Amino acid sequence: MQVLQLGAENWADKYQLPSEITWTYNQYPLEKVKQFDLVIITLGAQLTDDLWEKLQWQVDPYRVLYEPLVEKNLSSAGQHFLICQEARQIVEEPQELIDNLNIRYFPGQSGMRIPPTNLLLNSLASNLLDGGHLQVTVNTDHWKKIGNYRQQIYIDPNRLLKFNLEYNRDTSVKVRLRFFVQEGGGDGNLANNYVLDFSMGNEEQILPLKPADIRRFVSVGVEVIGKGKLTIGMLHSRWSRDGKGEFLPGGKRLVDPDTGADIAYYFNPGDLQPPLHVYFSGARELEGFEAYPLFRRNHTPALLFTDPRLAVGQFYTGETIENQIKSTIIKTLKKLGFNRQQLVMNGISMGTYPAIKLGAQLSAYAINVAKPTVNLGRVAIRARLQRPDEFDTIFDIDRQLVSELTTAQLTQLDTDFWKLMDKNDLTQTRFYVGYMTNDDYDDLAVPRMRANRAIEQVPLFVSKGFQGRHNDDPSVVYWFVSRLAEINQTFGRGD
Repeated sequence: MQVLQLGAENWADKYQLPSEITWTYNQYPLEKVKQFDLVIITLGAQLTDDLWEKLQWQVDPYRVLYEPLVEKNLSSAGQHFLICQEARQIVEEPQELIDNLNIRYFPGQSGMRIPPTNLLLNSLASNLLDGGHLQVTVNTDHWKKIGNYRQQIYIDPNRLLKFNLEYNRDTSVKVRLRFFVQEGGGDGNLANNYVLDFSMGNEEQILPLKPADIRRFVSVGVEVIGKGKLTIGMLHSRWSRDGKGEFLPGGKRLVDPDTGADIAYYFNPGDLQPPLHVYFSGARELEGFEAYPLFRRNHTPALLFTDPRLAVGQFYTGETIENQIKSTIIKTLKKLGFNRQQLVMNGISMGTYPAIKLGAQLSAYAINVAKPTVNLGRVAIRARLQRPDEFDTIFDIDRQLVSELTTAQLTQLDTDFWKLMDKNDLTQTRFYVGYMTNDDYDDLAVPRMRANRAIEQVPLFVSKGFQGRHNDDPSVVYWFVSRLAEINQTFGRGD
């Protein structure tokens, strides 16, 4: 871990540093270090204005910490640096802070899903529901183990793990998870176990197991008490940053209070100048944000969203989640002092559904998408013949939106989408659409865009087709990136 400290007193002379940390004190810039994992600013810090600006792009937002009273003693360029980096004031003793750097500000991100079909249940009434959920009947007046997940979970060295269990339950039913730890590849000790009680609400919980420089695994059992129905969804295992962010430092969650299902978002302030780019991650097996380096490199403010629900995401659907996404975008625009003609909505594949739907509702300046996939009913209807044994998750996704997976209801789902699009004012919204001419997912996205009454009113509709099926040619993604640069130029930004 590369740490830069700026200030009058070198902490390395007073405090004990972990061996994994490379500590640089007041030596900036350094040619051999292109990126810092953390910058700590203490009293007496000084840099020239041009070096504050240079440092801004060598450390990511939320990875700058400063001592109390530092802010008012910095130059205006230094204060601007703190704002652009979403810097956080230090509230701990220096040694305590240093001891926790490795578990909070490590590079990378990781999260995995474990589906309810992975549960090996004991003998009890159960039913696998449409939509990827498992329903069990609970009838016990004491805590009872109902089964174990077949899949063990790996604990990376020097990482904390946190868990989120999606579930619905009758009021009298409670659920908790018991984790049995195995170290060094052995069988483990049954006494070495931890309980996370999810009965009070659908919130993430950290496994209270201290980080260690060894390989460990945990087995997970499900325990219940009460009488009634319990419906279990995905179990999410994620690297914890000890309260400093979801997936990345500064990342946050939007949670459906009824099920505990969540999506995550991350605000990158960039240079605080228009436009605000919103980007929705596509389908991902590993949880986390995508395209962060792209938008950071562009220097524009960016709001990244990722959907970790179901097997690879759920197209950001659901009234509660969609409303929370829109509210987050509006609040971010207000924070930046931008209007909606300084908003650009972006997405690829799964990310195109919210980019188009919510971008239209917000009357964004531009909607930039590649491989549009918005006719979710059509994607399911075509599955058997055009895309056998690929992306069967679409049935679980659509089952959240219709009562039955019939051709009539799936067709109506798409009809309703376009009727909703008709109601938007798009007279100031520009569309950029890259698509596959032989798309085996949604082959009607572009024709229905062109036929939509609201989209007919847009001042600009640019489209380009690429030969092949949905995932055949990455050229469509390169085209999408080129449109980002084109849009940025209209805001007075260079290449």
